[in-house]
Amino acid sequence: MRVEFERSGGFAGLRRACTVDEATLPPEEAGQLRDLVQAARFFDLPAEVTARRPGGDRFHYRLTVDDRERRHTVDLDEVAVPDGVRPLVDWLSRKATPAPRVGKPPRSS
Repeated sequence: MRVEFERSGGFAGLRRACTVDEATLPPEEAGQLRDLVQAARFFDLPAEVTARRPGGDRFHYRLTVDDRERRHTVDLDEVAVPDGVRPLVDWLSRKATPAPRVGKPPRSS
């Protein structure tokens, strides 16, 4: 199983992302990932889960799960993340690192 995760938006507008492949994880973490995806019923989610009321400065999440038999992408608003999906989003958020900003040259020391 391979999971691509991106968090964007929020007050500072910083993007964080990660790709997690269970084949590269320690066995305990690989099991956690499988359990979290299953508990979230990820493949049953619609492609978009949005808030009823728009709001600024919220995070937006994009998750793509590929279990070698199927691939599914879901876009979620921070306030609309279903309870069953929240543990998966939190776990992936801890794995994510800041993504480079496009169009800005690296700072020299």
